[in-house]
Amino acid sequence: MNFFRNLFKKRDTLQQSTIPIDELFARNFTKRGGKFIYCTSEVEVQETFRQIVKELGITIKMSSNSSAVINEMFEENETLFSSPINEADVYLSDCECLVADVGGIMFSSHQMKHKKIDELPETFIVFAKTSQLVKDIAQGMRTINKKYSDNQKPTGLMTLQNFIQETDATSIETYGVSSKETYLILLENITQ
Repeated sequence: MNFFRNLFKKRDTLQQSTIPIDELFARNFTKRGGKFIYCTSEVEVQETFRQIVKELGITIKMSSNSSAVINEMFEENETLFSSPINEADVYLSDCECLVADVGGIMFSSHQMKHKKIDELPETFIVFAKTSQLVKDIAQGMRTINKKYSDNQKPTGLMTLQNFIQETDATSIETYGVSSKETYLILLENITQ
């Protein structure tokens, strides 16, 4: 029995290594319950954002991490982000990396405003670019180390990999792991 389990595991690993990184991420992210929206222009990003806000409801309270990326991309909607984090229903953020092999989103303390994941709203809207895709968490860590100087390195990192509440509270995979309803707006920014 272990022989077959190992054989299938090797086949799955081999299949994953031949899939393009963006497709692998999309598969794993949506399999875990994330809502993935791919955009090819900033105009599409704006339209997608408006559709998500409409889906969530007109009376939502939003907060954002106020990074330069978020401020620049969503400046026409800045009046929506007036709620303090502890009163907001939705949190808009950028991220450090998108981790393909687990379908997760890597955040640093910079994006999380030095808060624990449980202290943030239950719904996330994450804006990222295809250039932020990495193969695995190790590559994500290397990317972060290159990005920040020693005195600017984040004090904490976390990879959100669970995007829906599990109905089985005894699941060993998700026990003690926070989950958030997550919309990912991914902008294509790599030219072939």
